[in-house]
Amino acid sequence: MSNDRFCYLNKSSVMPIKSREDLFLKSIKGLFTEVFGTKNKAGENEQMKQLCKIALAFVLTVSMLSVGLKADAATAIGTPVEKKPYEYEFKETAALYNGFTGAKNVVITFDKNIRTITKEDVYVVQQVAGTDIEVPIIDTVSPVGKVLTITFKNLELIDHKKSDDFKLIIKKGKLYFDQLTNYELPFKFYDLLPGFESVFVNSNNAKLINEKIFMHNEPREVIIQVPPIYMTKIETIHRYKGVVDPSNNAPNLSNIDVIADSRAARLKVKLGTSAQHERDLNRSVTGVNGFSMGQAGITELSCVENDPKTETCKEYKQSDDFELTAYSEHGRKLETKNFKMRVNDREKDFKINDYVTADLKFFGKPVNLYEILASPDLLDKIVREVDVRALNDLAVVYSVGNSIEVKNLEQLQLALANEQFKTINVSGTINVNSLPDDTLIIDRNVTIKGGKIEGHLKLGNGTANKMIRLDDMTIDGDVTIDVGAEGTAIVSTSTVLGATTIVSGGEKSVHFNNFKSDGGIDISNNSPLRIVTSNSDPLIFRYNAKAPVQLEVISGKVDLSLSPGNELKESNAFTVLANKEEDVATTPDLTASNHFILNEKVLDEDDKTTATSVLVVAGNLQLPAAGMEFDVTMINSRISEDEPAKGKLTDWKIVNTPEGWTVDKDNLSGKFSITGAVQSSIGSIILEAKDDEGKSYTMELKVEII
Repeated sequence: MSNDRFCYLNKSSVMPIKSREDLFLKSIKGLFTEVFGTKNKAGENEQMKQLCKIALAFVLTVSMLSVGLKADAATAIGTPVEKKPYEYEFKETAALYNGFTGAKNVVITFDKNIRTITKEDVYVVQQVAGTDIEVPIIDTVSPVGKVLTITFKNLELIDHKKSDDFKLIIKKGKLYFDQLTNYELPFKFYDLLPGFESVFVNSNNAKLINEKIFMHNEPREVIIQVPPIYMTKIETIHRYKGVVDPSNNAPNLSNIDVIADSRAARLKVKLGTSAQHERDLNRSVTGVNGFSMGQAGITELSCVENDPKTETCKEYKQSDDFELTAYSEHGRKLETKNFKMRVNDREKDFKINDYVTADLKFFGKPVNLYEILASPDLLDKIVREVDVRALNDLAVVYSVGNSIEVKNLEQLQLALANEQFKTINVSGTINVNSLPDDTLIIDRNVTIKGGKIEGHLKLGNGTANKMIRLDDMTIDGDVTIDVGAEGTAIVSTSTVLGATTIVSGGEKSVHFNNFKSDGGIDISNNSPLRIVTSNSDPLIFRYNAKAPVQLEVISGKVDLSLSPGNELKESNAFTVLANKEEDVATTPDLTASNHFILNEKVLDEDDKTTATSVLVVAGNLQLPAAGMEFDVTMINSRISEDEPAKGKLTDWKIVNTPEGWTVDKDNLSGKFSITGAVQSSIGSIILEAKDDEGKSYTMELKVEII
């Protein structure tokens, strides 16, 4: 095709191409008249044609006007952003997350060498409802030259359902003397998790997948985070013979337009190993919805093999790869694409814009594992576009279950902050003396088992009703029980080396089973309280109550006394029920009071203190808003297939319900009905049951109203 198609001039007119090109050509026409004078029409036209070619060559070489993708152009002009003095990306490692290898670290590459930096200079916050909450997940900080590598820990303990938005923050002045502000590197929680390949594309992982994922999640609850395609379209124009006379030895000229997601604020370009072919681009200011660049001197083209093979070459491509890397405004490496410049014919000039062929609707959104299993074509379309080496960029997100083991205070605090953990198993000794008043406060419904706490422990904060259980623990300090006026505390097979104080517990009571308190037990409640004891060792109670108390002694001996300065009245009457009256020893000031009552009564075994197994439950029970009912069959359907008790538990009782919900049981039909719940809400119902051998079980049934 002739180059004449770009320009046509005569003495009286210039064919309009674009307004600024028209202006440029009119200026050239004036220059022509001034330089060449008036010629005959034929001669003038010939000279104009030659001058036009030279002028357009100048335009293409200098400004490389992008004409290919204007139909896709954004209306807003690209705004240059401050280029960060660093770039960062997440790379898989051999570290474990929930038993799977492939947890990721963050690698930050700076523009210049960094000085020594310590772990205390870097921290991570979770952004929850506009508030930054610091989370202790940084493990190591390793600077080498220009590169800072940060590894992570405690990821299984993080409640990422609250928010998956996180920021890594490097304190100002810690890297360089001229670092005047904090460096903030935003990321998603799942950026740190093992990816699809590490979890599912490993023949040795079947047992691990069953135990760690499917034990606690339905396939629909396992989320695969598919990253966006940030560079959605690439178009090239390659002028193999230059733009002037084909016989002229002019440099080859090329234009590359990259349509990109608005989150891509910066593009780095590399061609081969030559520095002259590198670019660092801001978004286009000429209307291209992304990036645009020109390149001169690309000469080496090779033939694309045809299938079937032909003698002539139908398409050519450049031998060296173009490498395009997109970055966010914060410096995060978003995506890298490699492609070879193509041209359909050495003698012709065609735009090529089929470098990106992905179906964009499958990218940049989460899909669940069920969808992938049900539609192999879905995974095929994703994998076809994602480099095989980048399969781990597809993060796998799921629940790690409702119980967790902790080994230190940092982990214990994270576990307590994550309400999905109903049982926390303490391994070893945890010192809490670094906390205010040397006291660890447990203020949510939870069971804590095993281990030793050095320091004081407070169960509840008195402001809300909690159900807190301690099993098989030693507390080297004092314990305060303040679970609320209708709360419940259960302390079983545990020892307090200091004193125990009961502030609140309500009629749902405080239960002691095989419990020791070396410093005795102070009863200091301000609201009615019930205490139940099943003990082998004697318990010493000091009565300082401000409200009525009922003490039930099922087994073991108790020693009761009135605290100095306290006086029994009707408002703080003390009633004691015991299987054996001789198991209760009292001081004269108690027995002399009309407001102290001791009765011998046959008491049932305290089922609250029986060792309870927590059942693993998969998924939410979905109930229609029009009929919020469930039965035993529906309860058992949520219990793990590997649980021996599945199907054997029938007499379920409601222990706790979400605020505002009422759950009633019809003893004839065996059905549970819910009132007070609204559509689209999710709540947790705690149920208890016993098997034929008297073993107790508890489960948290998550109910979703649809």
